[in-house]
Formats: sequence, structure tokens, C-alpha cells
Amino acid sequence: MRTEDSTFNSRHLLDRLARLPSPRKYWIGFSGGADSTALLQAMCECRKDLAVPIHAAHFHHGLQADADSWLDHCRSFCTAREIPFHSERLEIDTSARGSPEEEARNSRYRAVAGILGEREMYLTAHHSGDQAETLFLNLMRGSGVEGLAGIPVLRNLEAGWVARPLLDCTRPELERFLESRDIPWLTDPSNADTSFDRNYLRRDLFPQLETRWPGLTNRLARTARNARITAGAMAMFIESQSGDLIRDRLKMPLQKLLELDPEMQTLILRQWLRRHEVPVLPEARLREFLDQLSGTRVESQAEVQWEDWMIKRYKHELWLHRRSPFIACPKMKWKSGMKLELGPDTGWLRLSGKNTNIPDAWKVRARKPGDRIRTVPDGPSRKLKQLFQSALIPPWLRPGIPVLEWDGEPVALGDWVIGHRLQSWLFENNLTYQWRPSDPVLNRVRTDSQR
Repeated sequence: MRTEDSTFNSRHLLDRLARLPSPRKYWIGFSGGADSTALLQAMCECRKDLAVPIHAAHFHHGLQADADSWLDHCRSFCTAREIPFHSERLEIDTSARGSPEEEARNSRYRAVAGILGEREMYLTAHHSGDQAETLFLNLMRGSGVEGLAGIPVLRNLEAGWVARPLLDCTRPELERFLESRDIPWLTDPSNADTSFDRNYLRRDLFPQLETRWPGLTNRLARTARNARITAGAMAMFIESQSGDLIRDRLKMPLQKLLELDPEMQTLILRQWLRRHEVPVLPEARLREFLDQLSGTRVESQAEVQWEDWMIKRYKHELWLHRRSPFIACPKMKWKSGMKLELGPDTGWLRLSGKNTNIPDAWKVRARKPGDRIRTVPDGPSRKLKQLFQSALIPPWLRPGIPVLEWDGEPVALGDWVIGHRLQSWLFENNLTYQWRPSDPVLNRVRTDSQR
């Protein structure tokens, strides 16, 4: 175990990285503060031993007046050390339910997911002080053992990983490392504002507790490690008891969950999130959500939101996905070409086969109230609403599913309901009609609807 007198250096960093999976590339989250500067400098000093590229990533949140100068500082630091530098300006929704800091973190990790390639690793400079603060805040929220486990050393993100190799280092160690090399760092003035919980802990409460219980940070970090071991053992047990409840990344059968006793319901839902790398749901919100589920009708849409995630009920299933609003299918005319790009969520529509002229009256849009489609020439038309309901597609996802209209009448819903007029045209021209959404949730909806 490391002590307060331990010295951080590149050799210690190499030792920690050796305990992690071997990536094709390292990304270092670089804000310019002491922690990330120490991590990036140490990575520079041992890059010959790493044998894989290292890149720095800086995210401009626009929340501070000096954000532009911080970006310039970070770029100059990387240029001087010949480190490839990626910067990105993020849009922060300050009207969202969470705090601006929470929204900034969620936005940042969405951006990280966008740059992280397969088997690439994004390193952050979280240290033992951050771990102690996280454990304490989770304790104040009434978190279970998963919350007390604190910040994980490693987690999956898309096809890569996020890793925190400095969790057993202290902030003073990192500062001494920089001071020994005369390397300056940036200081965020908001760190002095004790109206923020973490700043209050760091500046006011922890120093007082440290006088009574020396080594407080190390004690809390040790508690987090022990809780992580316990959480792992619990996870194995819950997996063995859950059957097929938590295997699906997107949906959970509700009736099977409600047949369990309340305590097991809590454990099952927590393990569902843990298994699929979703942040911990605060205990109070989880219990409130379970109370909603036990007392609501099938038609209700009970839901819970936290950080960047949501669980929402539709009919006899719970849906788990990010709570960012889906972009509705845009209204546009399909003028020419065999492929039509629809947007970042909705993806594209394509005709496969020999190049063919597109009918002049083709338009694509989201569904409208009262829409109907006829799949058999002499048969009755059906409401699109009924088709959505029979496919168990939740209302909040329906705007993202494209409707193809011809002379003002719907002739296709997604690519699994094809109207008779479009069927005939496709047959005559030896073509197939395909929709491929880029959003993974919409893609799953499409796949399930074709079964």
C-alpha cells in the first residue's frame, strides 16, 4: 500500500498501466490542471516504453471566462512535447435537470465515446482525493455497496475503455512531481467555491476530519476497495439468481421483476445497470421508481432519470437508454439517388438494385396523427398508431422512425411495414427498400419489429 510519503513518477505509472488491458492507443484527458498535467507529463516520459501512440484530448465546456486561454495553454503544452492534440467545444444544456457540472461531465463522456476507437483507452487523472470525495458523497446519498465502491479503475466505453491509473496517488504527490520539473498548471477559480459539494469537502470538512482521524483519504480509499470486492461478490450472486432478466441491454420484462420481493427487485435493477456499464442510480430515486411500478396500470409510463440515463416503462417492459432527446425524422423530399441521408439518429433509407428514377411525389417524414397505411390492395388500411402498438414500440421513440409517403399517403413505416403501392413498384423494378438507423436504440427497435 502506498503512503503519504510515496513519490509519483513515470515508473509507478508504467506499473499501474501494466495491470490494465493493452490498448492500441492512449488518450489522456487534459484540462491543464495539476492532476491531468502530471498524468500527461508522466506519459510523455515513459512513451518509449509504451510502444503505442499517446494523444491528448481537451474539452472546452465554455463554463468559465478563461476557457479560451486554457485551451491555448493545453495546446502549447502538447505542441512543445510533440503530442497530438484534440480539442472539442461542447454544448452544455444549463436548463437540464442536473447541475451544470453534471451536464458538463455527461457531455464530455459522450464526446469521449465519439473519439475512442476500438481497443483504445482514455485515461483520466482521478486520484485518491477524488475517490474519497466520491465515496463520501455517495454515503450521504444513501448509496448501496456499489456507490461505496467509488470510482472504478477501469470500465468499458463503446469499443474501448476508460481507466483511472492514479487512484492510489494523492494530490500532493502529483503537485510535487510537477514542481520538481518546474512545470506550471492551471487553477480553476471555481474550485474555491464551497457551495459545490466537492469543494466543501476538499477545503472545509476533510481538513477538520483529518485532524481527528489522520490519513482520512487513505482510509476512505481503502473502504472503497473493500466495497468493490464485496460488490463484485454480490454481482456474481445476483447474476446467478436473475435468470434472463438482465441479459438484454435495452429492455427488461417487468412482470418477472415484480414477482420478486422488493429487496431482490432493487438488487436486480442495480445489477442490470452495473452489467451494462450504466452509472449508479441513487437509492432514493430507485425506491421511488419501484413504488411507482408496483402501483401503476399497464398504460402508465413510470420513469426515473439520473445523470445521462433513464429507465421508462412501456406496457410490460422497462426500457433503459440515454435520456438525450431523440432527433425526429426530418421532413424532406426524396428527389433522386438510391440513398437518402436522414440525420444523426434516423440514419438512412436506401433502394438496393439497379439505378432507378425516384417518383416525383416521394417524401419522408415522421408519423402524424391519423396516419394510415394499406398493405393489401383491396384490404382495410391500418392506423400507424396500431402498428406501433402491436410492435411494442414506445411513443417516445416513434418520431425517429421514418414514414415514406407517396402522393401524400404513407407507403412505408421503417422498412418492416410496406404498403401495397410501394410493394408493387419495388417488384416491378426488382428493388429492395431498406432503413438503417444510426442510433443503437432505434436500430434495436427496427430489428425487433422485423421478427
